[in-house]
Amino acid sequence: MNSMNFDPIAPLYAQAKHKISILGMACWLYLVIQLCVSAAAGGLFGAAAASLMNGMGYSMLSVLNIAVLLIVTPVSGGLSVWFVADNLKLTYKDQFRTGFRKLDIVDGLGVLLLFSLICSLVFSMINLFLPQGQIAQPDFGYSSNLFSNFLLFVTIVLVGPFFEELFFRATLLRSLTRYGKEFALIFSSLCFGMMHLNFAQGIPAFFMGIVLGWSYVRSGSLIVPIAIHMLNNAISFLGMSVYGTIIASVLIVGLAIYGLVYIVRHASMLRNEIRDAQSDPHFYALALSSPWIIAFIAVYVIASLIGVFVL
Repeated sequence: MNSMNFDPIAPLYAQAKHKISILGMACWLYLVIQLCVSAAAGGLFGAAAASLMNGMGYSMLSVLNIAVLLIVTPVSGGLSVWFVADNLKLTYKDQFRTGFRKLDIVDGLGVLLLFSLICSLVFSMINLFLPQGQIAQPDFGYSSNLFSNFLLFVTIVLVGPFFEELFFRATLLRSLTRYGKEFALIFSSLCFGMMHLNFAQGIPAFFMGIVLGWSYVRSGSLIVPIAIHMLNNAISFLGMSVYGTIIASVLIVGLAIYGLVYIVRHASMLRNEIRDAQSDPHFYALALSSPWIIAFIAVYVIASLIGVFVL
């Protein structure tokens, strides 16, 4: 009788529930390390700048803040990757194989910038109905200090994309592909978006995660999403400078048009890929019932609302 009542799917759901719990804890580890280190360093450097009270002090404060971000990014990302790899026995030796088409990077960047441009236009329209246009991109600290800008470039163009792709794509997404590519893409992209703790970055980051994850799954190489992510951030960094704004705008519009053409030309193929990637709805239910994920969603929503209506 016991063998007749055995559900062969039950062990798969139990395994997925365990993995989602581990990944949820890893997301919290990532977030808590970033918040704690940033808060501690911010208080320390703020006190130092207040004691100096001169132009050099504030310039040094900018350098120190970016230096903290440069340090906390690999620490939070690296420890989170280690935590998941240790618990789920993941290895990463095969993640950097070079068997991919170089055009995959261009295709992915074009589609990514298309979605980014659409998100920017939508937020611009929403800001028309909000007091003082409160949904705005955060200030990353670009200044006239060359050393500060160099550290900022290394942080957001090189270090950040590498560790974010290592965690969100090569760890989160890869751990869940067994339960359906669609579920793995959406789960990892939601975590990637919510990690930003604000609507202005979180919503575009979700779509960014979808494109980067899609590029990763299709190519089978982590090099592809890392390259796309780095190029995207490099264009954003270029747009922070007065002289680079025009160049960055031309690149964004040109590549976005390329992305639109790519989607139109490959619409049939993309529809087939979406159909083949469909996942069992039970896995979404497992994710949304995880205490770690519920708490993560709550923190993201509260932090984002505070950013819009309070700050």
